[in-house]
Amino acid sequence: MAVHRFIATIVLLAVAITFTFIGIAWISTTINSMMWKPEILKITKAEINQLPNGSWALTIEAINIGEGKAEIYRIVIENYEEIKEPEQGLPWVIEPGHSGIKTFILSKSYTYGALYTIRLYLKSGTVYTFLEYKAMAG
Repeated sequence: MAVHRFIATIVLLAVAITFTFIGIAWISTTINSMMWKPEILKITKAEINQLPNGSWALTIEAINIGEGKAEIYRIVIENYEEIKEPEQGLPWVIEPGHSGIKTFILSKSYTYGALYTIRLYLKSGTVYTFLEYKAMAG
């Protein structure tokens, strides 16, 4: 009988310790996720300009005012063109509290004064959409 009580006590103690560790992990994860803030991009410039050689370029300037790094892996000019190649400098990373400016050479021709929708896709799952940017002569 004494051996059975000893084994039962050990098993109950092991279960109690396991639940304690599970509770600590759950609490720390919950608190961390409530305090975590993602990247927050503030776009200060987004323009499509024609270069002197006749090609077109998209220039984007952004500030990351969030607490997570912003990793832009894809840029889409809706229904027109997509940029996702490493040769163009993607993924483009903007660290928290920093700003960045990047120019992407476009492969298609654009119309002066036309309005385009530009979308930035981030690895965090966030999509930033910018509406109605006019194409301008350089």
